[in-house]
Amino acid sequence: MNDGVPALIVHGGAGSISDPEGHRAGVRRAVDAGFAVLDDGGSALNAVLAAVRVLEDDPVFNAGTGSCLTLQGEVEMDAAVARGDGGFGAVTCVRGVRHPVDLARAVMERTDHLILAGEGAVQLARRLGFPPYNPVTEERLAQWRRALEAAERGEGRFSRRGGWYSTVGAAARDASGAVAAATSTGGIVLKLPGRVGDTPVPGAGTHAGVHGAASATGHGEGILRLALTRGVVEAMESLSAQEACRMAVDRARAAGVEAGVIGVDLQGRVGFAFNTPSMAWAYRVAGEAAVAHAGGPQGVEPAARF
Repeated sequence: MNDGVPALIVHGGAGSISDPEGHRAGVRRAVDAGFAVLDDGGSALNAVLAAVRVLEDDPVFNAGTGSCLTLQGEVEMDAAVARGDGGFGAVTCVRGVRHPVDLARAVMERTDHLILAGEGAVQLARRLGFPPYNPVTEERLAQWRRALEAAERGEGRFSRRGGWYSTVGAAARDASGAVAAATSTGGIVLKLPGRVGDTPVPGAGTHAGVHGAASATGHGEGILRLALTRGVVEAMESLSAQEACRMAVDRARAAGVEAGVIGVDLQGRVGFAFNTPSMAWAYRVAGEAAVAHAGGPQGVEPAARF
């Protein structure tokens, strides 16, 4: 039964935003790009990919171009895509790719695997014609140097949680009723090489199922332990997307985990929640204007609008 409407929601990470206008503009561009796909009759999967590509190309966010650096001063990126019919693909610790989210889709559609890591993922990218690409920016190099110097002075731990988790993600419902989610990240600054966060793990940072789709941001290890997005999607069996997101973040708060999550249910209702000082998000539902924000809680929750 298809009694819902097309909808798309995106996030640009949870934490403390130092450039709210840049983040708000970025998520607005992403939601516009993704919803244009839905408006043209495209699939939920293509819509979330279009949205996340925009965010991966925006150096404001920690995904694709502008990803943060590992302890060794290199970029290792994670990305995942999920469909409501159970399709899933992900890459982790991948280097030299402009759009890791597209490589995650290739894992889902062109291999028998769920997740490819490191050099194996890079080899697949080259075989499929993904050109070499350097995602490092001067801003991230400067951030890495400052963080390394602070750690060497004993002012912090390597790969410590806290701060800004500018993972990006999207969740969508298309005109046919299909749902999908996508997430992409550079991880955390000074992470140990080879670290795998929540993003590429099904049910942790990215999930889609028979009741909806969700994407998470925040402290990856904590989100992994909670299987946060699986909980969101399963809760949508009886709750709206907004109620499911709020419940998941309340659970994260009780566990001492910093997190944010977005979701969409089968009716095309969108939801978001976060327990950090702020989060960048934007959404659009068919027949309505887009809404975008970067900062603390603002305005009426989406659930109140249906």
